Amino acid sequence: MQLLPTIQPFSLRLFFSVGFLFFAMGSRAQKVLPSQAIQVTAGYSNHGSGDYKGVVFGADYIKYLGKKTLLDFNFKGTIHDGKDMILVTNNSTGKQTDASVRFTTAGVQLGVNAGYSPLSTRHHQFTISLGGFGRYQSASNGEDGYSVYYPAATGQPAVLIGYDNRTPQRVFSLGYLLQLQYNYTISNKVYIGLAPAFQNDTNADMITHIALTVGRRF
Repeated sequence: MQLLPTIQPFSLRLFFSVGFLFFAMGSRAQKVLPSQAIQVTAGYSNHGSGDYKGVVFGADYIKYLGKKTLLDFNFKGTIHDGKDMILVTNNSTGKQTDASVRFTTAGVQLGVNAGYSPLSTRHHQFTISLGGFGRYQSASNGEDGYSVYYPAATGQPAVLIGYDNRTPQRVFSLGYLLQLQYNYTISNKVYIGLAPAFQNDTNADMITHIALTVGRRF
């Protein structure tokens, strides 16, 4: 009859010990931070050489080194276009022709940024990052310019454009990228954000952009 009082305290101690162990393991698991993230980006971009307007798009793989530090391995593409407006009016018929010279510049690049997050909470993250990249770019008219010959000077019923191509159409360059990014976590590890950036390279192509981001930490 003395066995029951002896077993009960032991059982209670065992129960609370196991419960505390599971609680501690659960608390520790909740504090484990994500070590990686992937995100896609798309937005508006401006090419400083000629002030061409366009788009930027890409994808990132992010490796968290700590709660506030990270490495951002990024792939980006840009497409910009513009034109020099030239309108020609036929004096006989009054018909107006758009003889504008149009330009397109497109490029892709691969780089890595080191980032620091002065603000990093459950829902909000603000990151400043700086890094380098290699870029391939193709431009329809480069920096060589052109000459315009109007019908009054040539006697032809159309505007003639004369090119003197001296710079290469395709170039490889190295550059740096400075980017700010704000993320808002909306569902567990899924986040959306806004990322303005500025970059320059050895081909003197200054590009700014602001993009929307969608990502997932894991």
